Amino acid sequence: MLALSVVLSSALSVPPIPSITQTAVLDAPSPTVSPTFGILVGISGSRIVATGADPSKSGGAVGQIATFEFQPTGEWKPFREMQAVEQVLPGEMALGRIALGGSVLLASIERRDGSSSSVATFRSDETNSGWKQEGRLIAPAGAAEPAFGGVLATDGVIVGVSTVDMRVLGELPRTVQVSPKVFLFDHTATGWNGMGYLQREAEKQPTFFGASLAMIPGQVVIGCPKAIPAAPHQKLVTGGDSVVVVYRLNAQGQWAIDGELMPPPERRDYLGFGTVVAADTSVIAVRSAQVTGPGAAVLVYRRTESGWVYDGELVPTIDVTSGAGWGIALGVSDGQILVGDPTALRGDQTPGYVGLFARNARGEWAESLRLTPTVPVTAARWGVALRVDGRRVVVARPQNEREGITPGGAILFTLPVASEIVAPITKPGTTEASGTPLLAPTATQPK
Repeated sequence: MLALSVVLSSALSVPPIPSITQTAVLDAPSPTVSPTFGILVGISGSRIVATGADPSKSGGAVGQIATFEFQPTGEWKPFREMQAVEQVLPGEMALGRIALGGSVLLASIERRDGSSSSVATFRSDETNSGWKQEGRLIAPAGAAEPAFGGVLATDGVIVGVSTVDMRVLGELPRTVQVSPKVFLFDHTATGWNGMGYLQREAEKQPTFFGASLAMIPGQVVIGCPKAIPAAPHQKLVTGGDSVVVVYRLNAQGQWAIDGELMPPPERRDYLGFGTVVAADTSVIAVRSAQVTGPGAAVLVYRRTESGWVYDGELVPTIDVTSGAGWGIALGVSDGQILVGDPTALRGDQTPGYVGLFARNARGEWAESLRLTPTVPVTAARWGVALRVDGRRVVVARPQNEREGITPGGAILFTLPVASEIVAPITKPGTTEASGTPLLAPTATQPK
């Protein structure tokens, strides 16, 4: 009996999850003003940016965008000057959201008086701060879009601009539209061009179509949860849809629906399916928030020859307890999925988590790697935001003067080559008993 007990204990034990530490700590090159500086990050190729929202009282140049560039020496060097958003009007909020791809940087400029918000566009430059502001993307004339730029995404060529209101508004009411749009822009020889918009059928009540966006060349993924979290003073608004729509560019140059992802039956009560999405050509990770409670799940969909299929849920191993923020930050790298959760509990350690999941030998998704900084991070902020480009992962490091974390910035990690990452078998397998009889039939005795 003792021997059997030892065998069972060994089979049920969870193997330790390997971890990696940072490649670089990227601090802003000068003191920062935004109380949330470092909570927004981006990476594309040899550039990384970090910033935070900044309100304008008098107008003009507002905000600070720290930019770091990879050097031939292997170091990341910041531009001496930080980029501001120019021509901001009094009362506007700059840098509530950003998106970086290729040589394009986008920054939201919010209005809170009911008129249309806008999006500032930048192109990479080798002088001053590393960026040149080109102008603004604006909503079509004739109809106010207060939440224009509520969510931003770019593949470096095409830009997606959502009109779902994801702003942090304090006591102000959230703008809700019956059938919001996702506007697309592309860059031509003469500048930015409005391509048109994607919109879901109004009869499906897609109230939050555009609550999340993910773009890669030739593919746009748009989250449409049934509801999004509301502030305590706000009434919870629900729509009819709970879906993630995948669009692909066809041979005729048109955007066609490539799939409509639905939550599995056991997660249908989670109203926030699609509040965050991340994607590559073959894998899509979807955050599904409970909205009316603290629960959250990260669900995976995989593209097969027959289309997109549900492929499982990401669950951390036994020493991590996911929180209400599970999957608030997502990224996909070479078919593997990065998950951030600033509320995750890890024993007596500071809350927060960033980990990598991969498919194991059984085809199950398993936690395979953790990203662990060796420098202090703001309490309950580790994992609040991350971005990935290839094997490089940049994670937000918001400033916090009280905790001695100033001026804020980002932390960079370099993932191992995908083939070197082995996803463990974290649970013992099950084998169904066979219903085939094995006993040979009784021989017939001669009379």
